Amino acid sequence: MPPPPLTKPAATSETGSAPPGFREWLQAIAVAVLPWLALLVLVRPLATLEWPPFGWSGSLSRWVAGVIGDVGIFVPFLLFAGGSALVRVVGLSRRLVRIAVVVGIFSGALTYGCTAIFKPMLVHRTLAERLPDIEEVQPFGPDTPVGLVRNLRFVEQNPPTEFSLSTNQAQNRPPEVLLWELHRPIALAVFGIINLILGALAAEATVRMGRPGQWNTRLAIGVVGAIVFYLLQEMGSPIQSFLRGDPMGSGALAAWGPMALPVAEALLFGYLVWKRRR
Repeated sequence: MPPPPLTKPAATSETGSAPPGFREWLQAIAVAVLPWLALLVLVRPLATLEWPPFGWSGSLSRWVAGVIGDVGIFVPFLLFAGGSALVRVVGLSRRLVRIAVVVGIFSGALTYGCTAIFKPMLVHRTLAERLPDIEEVQPFGPDTPVGLVRNLRFVEQNPPTEFSLSTNQAQNRPPEVLLWELHRPIALAVFGIINLILGALAAEATVRMGRPGQWNTRLAIGVVGAIVFYLLQEMGSPIQSFLRGDPMGSGALAAWGPMALPVAEALLFGYLVWKRRR
């Protein structure tokens, strides 16, 4: 009998070939996400009532700011498709969890950077090109996390007699609106990570369906879940309460509250997968 090997042989797939590597699963996610992302970024300006669209008018900085903002918003919602594609390549396993963590952290950083840092900086630069008194319009700098914290501290220490959402009255912005703007990009980034895992669980839960049924069911879960989550964020925002004249609730809670929906969906599909595998 030959001696046992010194190293553990590499795992193989069901077909006997080596398991898919970095290029395979990255390509699967890219193919599932990037075409939709490009389509949405191009189509979104056409859905506005303004013509020419905001992103196509004004300076180059203004156009780039619109594109970057759209990328930051759409990526978390499209990661559902990335999770579904990932299951087809590596299956529902510990390896998928590791990959999902890496992809989720990267996409979360991309989402947060686009929505909370790069877009506000470019908007501020665009305003500075047109307004010589930019310090009066945005006295706390761009609406990045640093600028929002400065604005929040100022409003808390110097409460105005009347709050306002006007862009040229930053000193009068409601504190809960500022808190909502601080927390929302973080919540959106976390939503992307959960949505990636949700896509993988939904794909595994529907794997026994026929191909048309799989496609329609996963599409419905992803699209309906994304729309409901977005509507919950928008309707629960302090901005809507302020415009209606209602008392404003917690800005942090308004940003994180809708997260209960994708978490509940992930737990439900996780339970269905666990129950089927018992």
